[in-house]
Amino acid sequence: MIPTSRRDMLRRRLLWLALAGALVACLPLVADAYWTRLAVFMLVNIGLASAWNIIGGIAGYPSFGHGVFFGVGAYVSAIAIARYGASLAVAIPAAALIVALFSLLFTPLFRQRGFFFALSTLAAALAVETIIRSVPWLRGLGGTEHGWNLPNDLSVHFYFYAALVALLLCLASILWLLHSRLGLALRAIHKDEVVAAAAGINCARAKTQAFVISAVWPAVFGALYAPFLVYISPEAVFDLKFTLNMIVFTVFGGIGTFLGPIVGGVALTLIDQLAWAHFLDWHSMIYGALVVLIITFRPGGVLSWIEREKAGGNAATRPAPRRVVEASS
Repeated sequence: MIPTSRRDMLRRRLLWLALAGALVACLPLVADAYWTRLAVFMLVNIGLASAWNIIGGIAGYPSFGHGVFFGVGAYVSAIAIARYGASLAVAIPAAALIVALFSLLFTPLFRQRGFFFALSTLAAALAVETIIRSVPWLRGLGGTEHGWNLPNDLSVHFYFYAALVALLLCLASILWLLHSRLGLALRAIHKDEVVAAAAGINCARAKTQAFVISAVWPAVFGALYAPFLVYISPEAVFDLKFTLNMIVFTVFGGIGTFLGPIVGGVALTLIDQLAWAHFLDWHSMIYGALVVLIITFRPGGVLSWIEREKAGGNAATRPAPRRVVEASS
């Protein structure tokens, strides 16, 4: 149950989210196919970062293996579509369900914390990728080394609206989580897990629930990504860049905040694309340098920078913006 005051706040935030979604939905009316396609990648990036932020930012358990859930979701979708002729309406829920169950295999890793937890999740993800690479028929419909070609019978506008709906549902679920007892438990665990356990919080259950939720959404976006890309291979969907992007986008915008992954996803997707288009030989260096500068000089992310500028005065002596994990209501 959610207290009345928190329920009212949740309703207001959901209303603002719906209004923002309605505004974004108008983009294809004024943008060409190139920008609409870029918007699909941006929506997916925001969703991945927001999902990672549940376990890495709010709960304080940074996972370095979350890209595996994106990859497994993409493969489940590809198998359902290419081998069984299923529609996306079937493939996406199937991917979400299978990854929800699959993610439970990672829960013993919660015996570790910090660096050791991050390293354990990375090792587990690499093990899964190695297994998939070793299964011949998963590399291609004919068991080849060239991946699978998927049917391309849906427009870029369809994928835009599908990704937008998925993202809105993802963000709505995160808002619900933040205003629920589970959200309070995760904040307490982040601050001090020993104290949280002493206060009667079932830490194991809370962490498991958060991890499953944060794994399901990458699976949903992976299930959309595979047919949108019209091609799938282990290299295409298990690349370490997906996990790194989840982390970088979140930290760049503001880890532990609701808006941080959104700001990071929008800003870095645009910066990466513009740098690639205008500075092809230097684009990786420009992108990386900007990320390093922001993280180094504004460890609270872009949101902390904006908040300090709005507040005025000496930014160095002012507190960082209140993070989700520090909220008391």
